[in-house]
Amino acid sequence: MPNRMLRGAAPFPLVMCLAALFPVVAQAQVITVTPLPTPRKSPAAKPPRPRPRPAAPSKPVFRKPTLVWKTFLRRVDGSPASTERVSFLGAGSYLYQIDSGGRTLWATETGNQQSTPVLDDDKAYVGSDRGILYAIRRKTGVVAWQFAGASATNTIQTRPVVHGGVVVFESTDNSVYGLDAVSGKQKWKFTRADGSLGYSSPRFGGASALYVCGETTLYRLDLKTGKEQWRALMGGKSASTPDVGGGRAYVGGDGTGLSAFSLDSGARLWNFKGAQAADWFGAPLYADGTVYVATDSRYVYALDAPTGKIQWSYRLLGSSLSQPAVDARRGVLYVASTTFRDNPTLTALDIKTGRSLWSYRVGYVGGSPVISGDWLYVGTTDGYYYCFALD
Repeated sequence: MPNRMLRGAAPFPLVMCLAALFPVVAQAQVITVTPLPTPRKSPAAKPPRPRPRPAAPSKPVFRKPTLVWKTFLRRVDGSPASTERVSFLGAGSYLYQIDSGGRTLWATETGNQQSTPVLDDDKAYVGSDRGILYAIRRKTGVVAWQFAGASATNTIQTRPVVHGGVVVFESTDNSVYGLDAVSGKQKWKFTRADGSLGYSSPRFGGASALYVCGETTLYRLDLKTGKEQWRALMGGKSASTPDVGGGRAYVGGDGTGLSAFSLDSGARLWNFKGAQAADWFGAPLYADGTVYVATDSRYVYALDAPTGKIQWSYRLLGSSLSQPAVDARRGVLYVASTTFRDNPTLTALDIKTGRSLWSYRVGYVGGSPVISGDWLYVGTTDGYYYCFALD
């Protein structure tokens, strides 16, 4: 039977022969290689942005003080003690309480005053030419107590100090008294060996330390007991209230210049004499590392507190022995001076440069200007009390 073959297919024996002659080559495995992506060029690194520097503190803008009111009282020889709402001021033979509008709220008779009052939460304390220290209720003007332990022939001309329940004042009988602030009873009495000129007020210096001046000596006393802790000779007569700051006490004198003493030991650290060697220095003021002081020869000096080196000076049109007042927020120093012809007696200076910013004639100023909040107060010997707005 003939073989049937599929059309188009090779005969089986032929296929076998061809397979024998040409062995089958295994099919190669195909490997698919995925090409790596072309690396992209990273963008150039940007330098870090500099951090914005903190803005330099803007220099305070000075606005000339504006007179808000003035009121006539009586002769004012001292300085006011002021709060935001009321002022306490000795004028003639009365202690006045004045409100923020210049109106008298009460007046209490005390005898003639050259003393500046001092305040605690309840009372105002002020001395008089009767040699009496008065404690007067702030709300009512009623005398809470009075101390007449000093001789009646002497006077209390300077500002008392109140701290820790103790009131301290100096009398022209050459003594310093410490009283209980509640009762007015005497706690201690200290008599200065070298006498006193009677122009200096005591100054509290922290840590129960009290600094008082004799005629030629600076004393450190314990506030609670009145015991002397050290004394330092000033090299001449002292005529000013000491101020304290930066670990030092600063005292001006008549012909002795301005001296700085260590609070710990009483050692003299430096002495400054101004343009005139025999000048009389008034009460210094320490503020933020600088000591400001005015003199009888009409100079105002700003001194570096640690070294006593001069930073600037300015010459007024009248002499000044009162303590200046600093408005730190606005960068201004206010100085009161005596009358000289028709020249201004209240001057504003830039605390950094001493440049004159403003001046105003208010009459003879026996005390010091006082800043309370946004107000500037000053009293004059011709009987007026002034209030200026600082903004």
